[in-house]
Amino acid sequence: METAKGKTREETITRLAERIDRFEKYSPPHARVMAELAARLARRLGLGQSDINSIAEAAFLHDIGLYSMSPAYHSSPGPLSFDERIDLWRHSIIGEQQMSKRDATRHAQLLVRWHHEWWNGSGYPDMLAFEDIPIGARILRAVELYSALTSDRPYRAALDEDQALDTLAASAGVECDPYVVKALLALLDDLRATAREAATREAAAREAEIREAEIRESAASDVAPPLNQEIEQPTEGAEQDTLAADHSSAATSTAPDSEQRLDNQSSSGGHPQSAEAEPLSAEAPEIHSDTPPADQAQEPAIEAARQPATDRAAPPDAQGQAPLPSIKTLGSVEMLISRVKAKDLEAEDTGGWLEWAGSKYNERSLFGFEASVLRQIEFRSIAIPLCGRARLDWYLKIWGKLVMSNDPRAWAAASARAMVEARDLIDEEQISRLLEDIYVPGVRLANPHLRQWFGEMDSWWMDNLRRNVERLEDETMRAQALVLGMQTGDYALSFTDMTRDLRRPLTTIFWRLAGRALAGPKGHPHNRSYNQPADEFIKRARADLLYLTLPPAHSEMAGDEARSHWREAWVRGTDGQTIDELLRLMTAPQSKRAYLAKADRLLDAASHIKTWAIGYQEVGLVSARDISELIKEHRPVQATYSKDLTEVAGGLRSYIIVAEKDRGR
Repeated sequence: METAKGKTREETITRLAERIDRFEKYSPPHARVMAELAARLARRLGLGQSDINSIAEAAFLHDIGLYSMSPAYHSSPGPLSFDERIDLWRHSIIGEQQMSKRDATRHAQLLVRWHHEWWNGSGYPDMLAFEDIPIGARILRAVELYSALTSDRPYRAALDEDQALDTLAASAGVECDPYVVKALLALLDDLRATAREAATREAAAREAEIREAEIRESAASDVAPPLNQEIEQPTEGAEQDTLAADHSSAATSTAPDSEQRLDNQSSSGGHPQSAEAEPLSAEAPEIHSDTPPADQAQEPAIEAARQPATDRAAPPDAQGQAPLPSIKTLGSVEMLISRVKAKDLEAEDTGGWLEWAGSKYNERSLFGFEASVLRQIEFRSIAIPLCGRARLDWYLKIWGKLVMSNDPRAWAAASARAMVEARDLIDEEQISRLLEDIYVPGVRLANPHLRQWFGEMDSWWMDNLRRNVERLEDETMRAQALVLGMQTGDYALSFTDMTRDLRRPLTTIFWRLAGRALAGPKGHPHNRSYNQPADEFIKRARADLLYLTLPPAHSEMAGDEARSHWREAWVRGTDGQTIDELLRLMTAPQSKRAYLAKADRLLDAASHIKTWAIGYQEVGLVSARDISELIKEHRPVQATYSKDLTEVAGGLRSYIIVAEKDRGR
């Protein structure tokens, strides 16, 4: 494909990627190497060629939004301020827009938007979690983390290979999908092994060439000189010097390229993920792919929980030989990729890793989309009847709005309280109390429901933590502790038998999560959270704006929402009706008529609120047009905003319909 200037699309992308690398203070070919690793990893996970192409293009241009913004704080060696972190969130959204302008596939556009999403939901811009994040974005997250860890940054030097691999492994279950991390570690091991074999073959070939040359030279010297020519006999010392010189020459000639040290460490820019998403690593240095050290004082115990782990040992090969040479010995990852031809890994790169969790239809809340729409509405106070994980609530608190948040589910109501009401962070003394006797089993579990999801030891850990949470006197501190507990439980449930070796102790993870938490600004003093049925909350709410996300019109739950069952059971504690009540709350209507009737009751309860912003995801049972027509029965529709995610697996089309109260009514 030719561009207007006669260059192919591939050449244009490569040139732009090199400019982005230089802007971020990476030395090219950083983007090319990241694209190559991402493509190889995608191939191992069994993805088709068109998906691999989109992933590679997104990898080449993943930071095009940051390049477009060119913020002054980007190359700062120090930590970013809170406002700079929030501003940085925009770069992935701007990147999506820039990819659209360059006619990238819709898939590649969305991957650029989501390449900073974290497995546990604390990334940006949409705070997606678990398999809600498309597999391509999960691949980019892991590959970018590893690529940056092995490069110099303005705020720290590149990590050595063992540190980088350990930090990558420690990111599993928090920042990265454990299965993707496992596959990437295996790919890097195979790259080293294949590079070693290639180096051995090259050395053997050179040795054979040298022997051939020696044989030819020897044969030539055996030819008898003319009878009239005197044969010169070397002296004993000269003979020794000649042999020594020959040996030295042969040793130099046969040294494999893999033994030549290649100092090709790049340098790059980049900064914190978000206020919720500071860099982390349990047993490895506190370093992230594009995040400088967090601008917060860590308590001593929190720091102690982050001591570097022992170096990750390279396993012996199948024949029990010595461990594989490190990337230091074989050269940088750039050199590894250049040495390893595609055919060398063809067998390993053809879908051998197929057990990753795919995206399904789910309630995929888009924080970035919601925030951008609400920014265009004038209001001072807002009521949110169904807050979920309260990500939007936290942003509105930062924005200085009066927030009244609610959710019928106990776990979501606790999240809202921690997000909008807390004015101070939970401290080290309180964390120590929470973890007191955490591994000591009692006579029986206070909450036997936990055995449905956790093994015996984890069940006792979670049960003891829930008991200790009740000992905290302050309500907002209890809410923060519950959120940390839910995040730790989600972490424990992120691992399978195949990835269990990557898992860290839950106590270590709890400390890490607590040490990374940021409350942000104090927020409005009258912010409140509630745990009431949605219609009752709406009737009592007095706010300028109602933001109502209608429940999905389907019964299947996946991704973040699929974790609702265990969270509800754990937060409610010994309530024997936990599961039955949760199922009742979450059961979706099974007909179009029943769904519209339920939505109509909620809208009727909100007749006293001036402005509505109604969020809906279209899955087939009820269309966005049906919802719009229903709203018009109550008041005029002012605007409709939409976000199309149907180009990715599990993706839906999201709408926010804004309606104003008719002054004549």
